[in-house]
Amino acid sequence: MITHTALIAGATGAIGSALARQLGPQSQWKVYGISRHPPPDPIEGVQYLKMDMTDRRDCEVVLSDHSGITHVFYCGRATHGEQMLESAEDNLRLLDNLIHGVESSEHNLQHIHLVQGGKYYGVHIGPFPSPAKEEDSRAPIPNFNYAQQDYLQERSSQSSWSWSASRPNTLIHYSPSIPRNLVSSLGTYAAICRELGAALDFPGPVGAFHSLTQLTSIDLLARGIDWMSTQQNCANQAFNMTNTDLIRWQSLWPKIADAFEMPCGDVRPMQLTTTMTDRKELWSSICAKYQLQNLPLSSVANWGYLDATFERYWDEVFSHIKARKFGFHDWDDSEEKLLGILRRYQHDRILPY
Repeated sequence: MITHTALIAGATGAIGSALARQLGPQSQWKVYGISRHPPPDPIEGVQYLKMDMTDRRDCEVVLSDHSGITHVFYCGRATHGEQMLESAEDNLRLLDNLIHGVESSEHNLQHIHLVQGGKYYGVHIGPFPSPAKEEDSRAPIPNFNYAQQDYLQERSSQSSWSWSASRPNTLIHYSPSIPRNLVSSLGTYAAICRELGAALDFPGPVGAFHSLTQLTSIDLLARGIDWMSTQQNCANQAFNMTNTDLIRWQSLWPKIADAFEMPCGDVRPMQLTTTMTDRKELWSSICAKYQLQNLPLSSVANWGYLDATFERYWDEVFSHIKARKFGFHDWDDSEEKLLGILRRYQHDRILPY
């Protein structure tokens, strides 16, 4: 019996798709997904709505035909480049347009969930107090996460709905159509290095090779969002969401090299956006040589994202005390998960063995 109706903003992105797969099979959920364009691989049980969240009027018109929405899951981001601050104004406008559209025609709204991330703590700008806790002081920088959370806090105080926020760190997931992806980008880097006869060197600074970090499996994040959005005690709260374990690239790097049967190299800092962008022809030859799917380099790797991930010489550690106190005890093995996803890309002939 359907008791909840979800509206997922960013339904064709990595997080939105994972959440749709989490909610879709559950009998109590009806799921709508917002997408500018029809998804290449629609998820069963999801009704996709063509809508442009930059257009306030379009949000009103499209959502006026879909009543009964009880839960909004905001998994979207405004268009942005890597290694730069994202626009607080642009991101807030998208959220405001969406909520305005829902509230214009809906009186059953119960909850709005906001996906945030490690940028809430300033993981992208430099060292921060760790383990980071949800109520830590904010970093003194413009931050769209702050603007959106403040917006929800203020608006919910005048409404009958509550809000929650999830804060994952670096995501790991199998998403062949999404190049902003740690595993596929890393695997593509390894394949190109091997083809060049090079060892698998770590392209970031020495500090990043040895520092502690945490990853978030995207299916664990989806389970966490499902949990906090439907538990009464989680109303108006934010929760860190990582796999709870810690990794060092120093320990994982030889195992990644083994997956490609290539020598493990040393720390060799380089900008992949500079050294890898002219490798399109080489990648095409790798695809032909190993009979891979003929996907362009730009669809399997995002070098700016990999540069931004590997440049962090500081620890990225989040506390999970709060989530456990509130009742969420899920976890994942980051090393095992990352290597498993890498093998799946190889099995599906997107990356070579």
